[in-house]
Amino acid sequence: MPDFQNEEKTGTLEITAKKERLDKIKKVITEVKRHFIPFNDLVKAPASLKYADYNLMWNRDAAYSSYYITEFIVNAKKTNLYGLLSEEIDELDNLNGKLVATLWENLDAEIKKIKMNGYETDISKLESKLGDNHILSRFDVDENGVKRTENDKKEGKTTRSWTMQYDSAPLIIMATERYFQEHGKNGLKTIDKKIAKNLDFLINYMYNFHKTPCADAWEQYYFYDIDNTLNGQNYVGKTIDSYMVSSLYKGIKSAKELAKTFNIKLKDADESEISNFLLDNFIVTDEKRGAFLAKSKIEYGEIMPSIGAEEIEIFNTFKLNVVEQIEENTVKIIENELFQGDYLPIRYRFFGKYAGVTDTYFGRGSWFHLGLQYSMYLIKKDKKGQAENIINYIESKIGEDGSLPEQEIYDRNRVNDINGFFERNGNSTINCLLWAETAYLAAVSNFIN
Repeated sequence: MPDFQNEEKTGTLEITAKKERLDKIKKVITEVKRHFIPFNDLVKAPASLKYADYNLMWNRDAAYSSYYITEFIVNAKKTNLYGLLSEEIDELDNLNGKLVATLWENLDAEIKKIKMNGYETDISKLESKLGDNHILSRFDVDENGVKRTENDKKEGKTTRSWTMQYDSAPLIIMATERYFQEHGKNGLKTIDKKIAKNLDFLINYMYNFHKTPCADAWEQYYFYDIDNTLNGQNYVGKTIDSYMVSSLYKGIKSAKELAKTFNIKLKDADESEISNFLLDNFIVTDEKRGAFLAKSKIEYGEIMPSIGAEEIEIFNTFKLNVVEQIEENTVKIIENELFQGDYLPIRYRFFGKYAGVTDTYFGRGSWFHLGLQYSMYLIKKDKKGQAENIINYIESKIGEDGSLPEQEIYDRNRVNDINGFFERNGNSTINCLLWAETAYLAAVSNFIN
């Protein structure tokens, strides 16, 4: 178990002296490349190659992975890591460019459907919010052109599907901006026209989203009690998620940078309004005062505050300046309540009278990619000893094939397997998870650099 109070280790890591680490990195690169499957002139990147229910491409997961891959390659080129693995890294860089192109093909197709009223009208009446039919460009055939099974296709149609992530658009834009930062304007000519055509629409999509009934960043599930005569229409959904809203802030900033790169004129959208929305909606005034807590509503407006490990991204990747004042308290709560002295965090925890409510998904397993995101945060804070503890532990869990799972389960008896996911996967969590593997590459290269 890591000691979050330990003194920082010093010294420079010599990658050539760390053959075991180098072998791990090489294996993970090979595993990540296996996710990229040719699809016409593009690629599809399944979230998992070994878990049947995750054999689809999710734009949110793929966008995060693209961002991490760019981060890894940039760091590798600043160290002798690139000299040792240049061929593998160059191939991964080429695949990443194709992935960015695929993501824009997907966005372009979805925008066409929206503009043609291909989705149900949402109750909020704002065009930025999509209805229950919102499916973000799944590939319905496998690498051989064979139609996928009905179970696979159902995953993309349920209102709680991860193919429907509303943070896909901002994360794709964020990943694209990061890619062009390193490759320049001529880095990917195939998507120039799609960016020019769609960026103005997308910035409005992101800007208006925070005005709608916010959906949970993990499972989009919301509805209204239309017949409640006492209080009118009440939001009875799951979570107003601060991670989700902060991704919109970053998405708008990245869109503005892309607009400068491609000389595109955008409608005015002030991302500071997103920051103000966060401050107005996510600071719960109780014993956790001054921390970023999400608000879940389970019955007619009753607040159920919670903290999520993904909130670390608000201070890491998304970098909202206006919330620096509450960063320290939020991170402290994440450490105490979610890590609890372990190397990996559980996903979230509730406070107040709902403190006993548990994350039933796999019985509160500990998440690898969330631990890796936190290690990158520690590196930026110059807490390299703590970050190395986490990275070393995760390296001990990398499979012989270079794969990482979604979660680590400590107690099989605590697993709540209502849908049989756990059993179908041989009593383990999702294996070979793309963004966990790419997050490792980003984290370890940040540490080496």
